[in-house]
Amino acid sequence: MRIARKLAAGALLAAAASVSVVLGAGSASAFAVTPLPGGVQVDLTAADTAWVANSHIGQAIAGLPHPSAASFGESLDSAAAMSSQFPGGRVVFTVYGPFDQLNGTMLALQ
Repeated sequence: MRIARKLAAGALLAAAASVSVVLGAGSASAFAVTPLPGGVQVDLTAADTAWVANSHIGQAIAGLPHPSAASFGESLDSAAAMSSQFPGGRVVFTVYGPFDQLNGTMLALQ
């Protein structure tokens, strides 16, 4: 079971790293990651939010083998779809907790 958790953790971290590289690749003002006590806050720019909405990356995240992946991926796609309807709309989310018990918040901003 420990090996499965490590593989799932590695897969989720690899996916997060690849998303961060893709999001930051073509943008001078890429998303911001702010450390918080026990977690992080991620602020997507309007361009990043539009990319998330158009690419449906949340569906890929939802398929990862992690208990929080499905709800996070679906929430990310929904928030990005809603926010990208407004000029300057963006998504902000926080992630807290140990890796096997992640929780947090997600905001769709206009």
